[in-house]
Amino acid sequence: MRKGITTRIVGPQERFDQRNQMHTQAAIGGVGEKVKERWTKESIDPFRRIFYPEKRAKNVPMRSWRDVADGPINPERMPVDDPETMAARIKEAGKFLGADLVGICELNLASVYSHTGLRIDFAKGTAGEEIKLPHRYAISLAVEMNYKHLRYSPGWIDNAEVGLGYLNVAKPAVALAAYIRELGYPARAHFFINEWVLHVPIAVDAGLGELSRNGIIITAPFGPRVRLSTVTTDLPLAVDSPVDIGAVSTCEICKKCAENCPSQAIPRGGKEIVRGVEKWKVDAERCIRFWVANPNRWNDCARCIAVCPWSRPNVWYHRFSTKAAARSRAAIKILLWVDDIIRGKRPKPVIKWLEYTEGGSPISDKPVE
Repeated sequence: MRKGITTRIVGPQERFDQRNQMHTQAAIGGVGEKVKERWTKESIDPFRRIFYPEKRAKNVPMRSWRDVADGPINPERMPVDDPETMAARIKEAGKFLGADLVGICELNLASVYSHTGLRIDFAKGTAGEEIKLPHRYAISLAVEMNYKHLRYSPGWIDNAEVGLGYLNVAKPAVALAAYIRELGYPARAHFFINEWVLHVPIAVDAGLGELSRNGIIITAPFGPRVRLSTVTTDLPLAVDSPVDIGAVSTCEICKKCAENCPSQAIPRGGKEIVRGVEKWKVDAERCIRFWVANPNRWNDCARCIAVCPWSRPNVWYHRFSTKAAARSRAAIKILLWVDDIIRGKRPKPVIKWLEYTEGGSPISDKPVE
C-alpha cells in the first residue's frame, strides 16, 4: 500500500447532527409517513430482530453492551514511554479480541457527531444532546463480512450478514475500550446503536482503506465487505497515515455499483464538496426508500457491496489483482475487464434462501415514493 490522501479536505469541515442521519429521519417521519411505517414496523426476519433493537431489547446483545461502552478507569495508570510500542500492542489486542483490521489516527472533531440522534436516543428521550468527546485518538476496527452471503442482496441472508457484522465488530470495540481503561486511560467504544462518531472517515484517516464511490470504505484484503467500530481514547499512541491502495482510482473508472444500484442512489459522475470534503455524494434518501420497498423480501440492501470488483474472497488471485491495481491504471482496467467477464456487468443475485413468506410475496421492487 502507498501512503497518500485520496479523499481531500478542501474547505472548513462541519460537524454532522446525528438527528439528520437517514436511518433516524426514516424512523421519525422525516422521509414521509409511509417510509416511517415500514421502517419502524417489526420485521418478519428473526435475525433482524436480534441484531437491531425493536420490541424485545433483551433479545438484542448489542443493546446491553451500551452499558459497558464506557466505564471506570483504573487509578493505577501504566506509563507509556513509547507510543509506537503501545500502538503495536493495541493493534494486537484488537485483533486478539476479534477485529480483522485495526488502525489508529488522531481524532478529527469533524468525525464526531454534533448532537445525539440515534433512534434509541429518541426512545430514551436523550436525542439532541450536545456531544462532547475530548479524546485525542481514535482506534478503527473492522471485521470481514461473508462474501457468499452478500451475493444474495437484496434478501434476508445478506441483511442478516450485515447485522452479524455489526455484532462481531461491536464486541472487540467494547472489550478493547475496557482493556485501555484497565491500563489507566479513558476509552469509549462506539458501535452500531451506540456511536458518537462517523466510522468511515476515521477508518480512512487510520489507514484501513479508501472512501469509495458508494460512500463506504474499500479495504485492501476485503474490499467493501467490512463493518466498522471505533474506540476513542487518550492513551498515547503512534498514528497511521491514509493509504492509496488503488481503490479510488478504480472507482473513477468503474461505475458498477452505480449502474447496479436498485435505487440509483449512487452517482455516476464526479465528486462533489460535502461539508468541506471532496467525495462522491450518495443520495441516502433514495437508498432508504428502496430499503423499505419490499418488507416481505428484505429490510435493506448491500447490492453495491456485492457487485464491487474489490468485493471478492480474500484468496491469492484477488490479492494479486488488487495489489497490481495499486500500482498501475492499466492493471485496474484489466481487473474490471476480468470482473465483467466472470460476473458480468450486471451480476444477478444468487438464488435466495431464508424466505419467510410463500414465494417471497413481493409487494414491489420500486422505491417508496
